[in-house]
Amino acid sequence: MPHHSKKYSLTLKPLFTPFIFVIGAFFLQHATNTAAFIANTDIALQLSYVVTILLYSSYAFLLIRLIDVLVWGKLMRTRNYIAPPFLRDIVAFIIWYLTACAVFSLVLGQSLLHVMTASTVALGLIGFALQKPIFDAFAGIVLAFQQPFKQGDWIKMGDKPREIGRITEMNWRAVHLETADEIIFIVPNSEFLSHQVKVYSRPEQFFRDEIQVTLPYNVTTHQGERILLGAANQVEEIAAIPRKSIVSIVDYTDRGVLWSLLYWCPNAGRVPVFHYKVHQNILRNLHYVGIEIPVPILDLRYKPSSPNEAEEMRGIDPLVQRVSIFAALTADELRQLTAMTQNRLITGGTPLLRQGDPGSSLFILRDGLLEVRIAKDGHLETTVARIHPGEFFGERSLLLGDPRSASIVPVVDSTVAEISRDAMIYLMRGRPELAVYLGEVLAERQAKSAAKLADNHHADEHHQSMFDQMVNRIRAFLD
Repeated sequence: MPHHSKKYSLTLKPLFTPFIFVIGAFFLQHATNTAAFIANTDIALQLSYVVTILLYSSYAFLLIRLIDVLVWGKLMRTRNYIAPPFLRDIVAFIIWYLTACAVFSLVLGQSLLHVMTASTVALGLIGFALQKPIFDAFAGIVLAFQQPFKQGDWIKMGDKPREIGRITEMNWRAVHLETADEIIFIVPNSEFLSHQVKVYSRPEQFFRDEIQVTLPYNVTTHQGERILLGAANQVEEIAAIPRKSIVSIVDYTDRGVLWSLLYWCPNAGRVPVFHYKVHQNILRNLHYVGIEIPVPILDLRYKPSSPNEAEEMRGIDPLVQRVSIFAALTADELRQLTAMTQNRLITGGTPLLRQGDPGSSLFILRDGLLEVRIAKDGHLETTVARIHPGEFFGERSLLLGDPRSASIVPVVDSTVAEISRDAMIYLMRGRPELAVYLGEVLAERQAKSAAKLADNHHADEHHQSMFDQMVNRIRAFLD
């Protein structure tokens, strides 16, 4: 109950000042009328007229405030509607106009017909001189009642390549738009009645954007979907929107297949940011899969007598070649590893690995997107990380024999390259020093995933101890 009383008192507070004016003007008029009746002089009569005009003005002032409190205020509370300033100005102008007519007719004794005729002619002349501002004002009234957009929405005018802007102000004449570059431009209200307007904030704040990319003909439809859907879902803000991205084929060109990716943007003002992030992920995914975007070029090369680097790397999976854990391998060893690598397709939502299960293989994500989920103390699984194309996982189970430390679940359909324990044993028998290198890689990854050491003085000793343990365990497990 106290809460409602406080809210009611705050609501009626704007009425205090005009109410005092009305009371004061009323008593003042009564006093001046009495004085004019007693004195019966021209000065007293003129003073009485002035006070009466002041009383009428006080009535108009009070009426405008009452409309603000009871009409606009109630609408804002009950219907979540905020009346534009220009609509309030129009209502206030009408009240003042009617008050002026009443003053000329009732106080000054002029004919109401003559007053309205004269005022209509005057308004007509003013309207003819100010056609555009008046048209903008009436267009503002239409926009206020229809409410196609509101302050804070992101909109775009017409089909011209104009900037998308956020509405920062709506007044009786124009709408102020602020672009993502913080540039403000003003659009007259009348333009919204004669041009097409795209509203990006209705019915939801997020909206759909499109990216088109050409891929070679040898890219299958399933692979194209994994590459593009994975690129969109790798952006956390896009993945958090409860709408799915859509991939489709637009056309077949002389360069390849033209693909379209429709994804949902959280904020229209950050379109360039998300555009860049998705493009970045597309190029990254294509890089690790070994796919080049076809472009019309004329390639002229001089072929030297020495063996070409392309010939030397023939038969090597580009994905295996670019993974850091295999950076120390020679071309022949990479070729042997490629021959022993198996590719697997995982359907979105179907776990690839489960926490606690035994394992003896390492995986590299070729395309798509994976989530790392961990369950602690009997609680439900929690997503702790995401795996992007080109990243490897499961190395501890392969090199140390440890059970799987987390569950791996694909967000979208994904493909992985699987390297078995037998393949690593085959390589390390010919290169025993690989155990030292792999131990260093595992020790570094273990140090990054662990909490930061409180005592930095012993950090190097701890890393060296972890490195020695990794090397010894790798040699013991793979022997």
